[in-house]
Amino acid sequence: MSRQTAIQLVDLDVRWVGTDSTTPAGHVLVLGVDTLGVLRLCLYKGATPDDSTLRGSLLIPPDGHGQRHLPTRTTAYGPTGAYVTSVGDQTAMLQRLADQP
Repeated sequence: MSRQTAIQLVDLDVRWVGTDSTTPAGHVLVLGVDTLGVLRLCLYKGATPDDSTLRGSLLIPPDGHGQRHLPTRTTAYGPTGAYVTSVGDQTAMLQRLADQP
């Protein structure tokens, strides 16, 4: 039984997969463009991204955008698409996603 997620790997135009200094221990990042053309940094538990291990994503809006449906700053969303936070830097937001139950 697979858990429904707001973002699925098949729907991302993946630009990069890996870890960096912002990645919480035991997780991997996927940077890609979603179906709406918005840049997202997705966090997955484990060493390989899989829809069932999605912990959430950071929506990274383009600078100076005028679309009312997009936040004005980087915002974290949980695995089902629910808002988590826009407080702190990228490292803090990714850690908060990793720490969710």
